[in-house]
Order: sequence, then structure tokens, then C-alpha cells
Amino acid sequence: MKNKLLILLLFGIFATLQAKSQTSEADSIFVILDSTFVNIIDELENLPQGKIKINQSADIGEALSLHSIENFKTQQITGYRVCIFRDNRQNSRSTALQTKHNFKAAYPDIPVYLEYKNPYFYVYAGDFRTKEQAEKFKREINSTYPKSWLSNEIKINLPSL
Repeated sequence: MKNKLLILLLFGIFATLQAKSQTSEADSIFVILDSTFVNIIDELENLPQGKIKINQSADIGEALSLHSIENFKTQQITGYRVCIFRDNRQNSRSTALQTKHNFKAAYPDIPVYLEYKNPYFYVYAGDFRTKEQAEKFKREINSTYPKSWLSNEIKINLPSL
């Protein structure tokens, strides 16, 4: 019983010392990014307050660079749009085109998209980064498009700067 208690006590001391050695001033650093392309690794290593050494495989750096380059090429992020039309009747294509035209006339600053996903035609409006922005816009257009709904977790175009 004494041996188990001694081992438990030593393990507790070792775990406390290990956790203490892991903490540093780097824990309080926050990196704020906007929609510009930034290499986070370079930014962290070149901080003026001190030096941060990052030990990682070269493969991880390459994968991060490739991922960043691909995202920068597509100019898309995950966001929300408001679906203002969905139909699969015989004349749904022409109705969707008319809905898109009417929406664009009423809201010229909001992008509008026509999509066909078998067997439905959809008309989506907006490129919203947050759900709150999309819901606010949906409430704004609710009188004209009462059957509209949020389409979330889709790729949206980056807003222009």
C-alpha cells in the first residue's frame, strides 16, 4: 500500500513539473489574420519580442503551403447563403431566371447565384461569413421571399476588399 502511495505521489510531482515546463510566454500570443495571405510560421518565428523555435517535419510545412496556395487560388471560404427559390416543375428554369433577375434588380449589391442540382433549380443570394449576417438578411427579404431559408456550410466567394 505504501509503495502504491509513493508511486502515486511521485507521479503527481512529475506531472506537475512537466506541465510547468510546458508553459511559456508564447501561450499568451494571439495571431490576428485578415483575408490576406499570411504564413503563420514565418510570423511566429519573426516576432520582435522574442524568438519562437518551431520543430516540425518539412512535410508539414510543405502541406501547409500547398493548402494555403490552393485556398488562395479558389478565393472561397465556408459560409452561408440565403436560398430564395427552389423548384423542379417543368417551367422551373425560366421561373428561376426570372427570380434571379428580379432579385438582382431589387438588391444590386448582393450577389445572386443560379444552380441546378438534379432535379431542382435553386437561386441563392449573398456571400455571408457568419450565420448572424445571413439571418439578418433573410429577415430583411422575408416579406418578398417568405419561403427562403439559410443554406449553410457551403463554399462562398471571398468579399472584395
